[in-house]
Amino acid sequence: MTYVQPLANGIRTDHPVPGLPFVEDEHIPIEDPDAVEAIGRHEGAGTWGRCDTDRGTGEWAAFTTEPKNPSVAWVIRFHPEHGRSVLLYRDSDATTAYSEWFGEKPLLSRIGGYWWNGTTWYRPSQIIDWASERYVRREVHLPTVITAADLLDGTGRAELGRPARIMQLGGEQNPLELAGYQLRAAAAQSQLAQAEQWRHDLALWTSRRGDGSLPLARCVVTVNAPELLDAVLLGVEEFATKAEIAASTLRAYIARGEADIPVPQATDGPRKRWATPVVDDWIEQRRRDPGKVAALLQPSDGDGEDGENTLAPGLRTLWNRLTEVFTAELWRDAPTRRRWSRPYRNERAATNLSSQLGWVAALHLDSTVPFEALTAVLEDAVMWQMANCAKDERRVYFDPQTGRMLGWFIEHRPSRVTNLFGAIIGRAERNGVSREVTTRSLRAAIHMDGGFDEKKLDQLDAFLDLVSPPRGEAQVSGTGGVR
Repeated sequence: MTYVQPLANGIRTDHPVPGLPFVEDEHIPIEDPDAVEAIGRHEGAGTWGRCDTDRGTGEWAAFTTEPKNPSVAWVIRFHPEHGRSVLLYRDSDATTAYSEWFGEKPLLSRIGGYWWNGTTWYRPSQIIDWASERYVRREVHLPTVITAADLLDGTGRAELGRPARIMQLGGEQNPLELAGYQLRAAAAQSQLAQAEQWRHDLALWTSRRGDGSLPLARCVVTVNAPELLDAVLLGVEEFATKAEIAASTLRAYIARGEADIPVPQATDGPRKRWATPVVDDWIEQRRRDPGKVAALLQPSDGDGEDGENTLAPGLRTLWNRLTEVFTAELWRDAPTRRRWSRPYRNERAATNLSSQLGWVAALHLDSTVPFEALTAVLEDAVMWQMANCAKDERRVYFDPQTGRMLGWFIEHRPSRVTNLFGAIIGRAERNGVSREVTTRSLRAAIHMDGGFDEKKLDQLDAFLDLVSPPRGEAQVSGTGGVR
């Protein structure tokens, strides 16, 4: 999930973000998701709104552009048991913040993406499980939930609270400065003053909450854990060392918004720091990247240029084999080598030589494509789809990718198609599907998705006639398909 920083808390939120100012939200119908959506749905106004509800749990989320200031937008998440989160974002960030709700349905996010679904705290979601097409959940170790009741120690005074004005929020400015938090003191004193001011604002928020609001002991503000202690957070240098990259590279990633660098858990001016488990998850996802896993299969000696090391092992083997063959063709064979002499350097000679090398390369397809194993896999794939895909009395409707693969196989290994079709049709017949239906289904898939030029369809039909079983009765054996 992508974490974006909110600008301010709505005054009626149940879960205020620490350090952010509060803004008035009485003009937003936060109890009704459809009404929230309707605010932003004004044609030609440059605004937008949307809501989604989980009918099974009663949870919902909604967002709308703020009608008084279109540069900001409200995002509201509701849980029947744990109340609602009401936050104001830059309008450009609203859809990103809203989309966090889908899938895992977090009620709130804190500290650079740590999120809570009402029962459990999880670390920022970075690692994708491609089997489920969802992010992996990793629980925070020994989390301590901090509620509004924990922070209300009697030192905050509601009359000193200073709500931010909604017309001043938005753009690229710091919401703390716009809310009157900007101070001329040194950085440490400024942070202390901001924390003191926020206690007053929290007291104001407490006094403004309506009847029926969530008890303060259940109003979650943030989370703490051993991994989030200031002493164990990693700076840029430590992050880079752990990830085995240069610190300058990491800084460049951050500056350019590349490599999906996680949001830091703490930011003190230009200084950024991350929790160690967050860095570990980023490293793991980086290693799992489909474009990088091939590196695990490369030679460990580090030889070769960067371009060479990006090749898959099978292509590297084919490359090396063709290099040896071409060297023999171009240099060791005397008649061919004479082509390199000046009188033979012309277009016709180059075309003939290119044709010869292309022929040699085509002959080596068998050396890199395991056709025997591919035949068996394709047969099993077709049989599975015959059992599970849509069908009627006349044919089975194969997946388009199956038709494409059958077409590729016909073009690259036509001599094996007779055995492949025979095995498929025979197995289907033993499973109660007539050979007429199977043959018709295979033909239809190849015609539609096999990738053949329409000008070659007559030629293709003639080929399919010959590779399909002959008409007439045949004894059905009890053996399986061809391997």
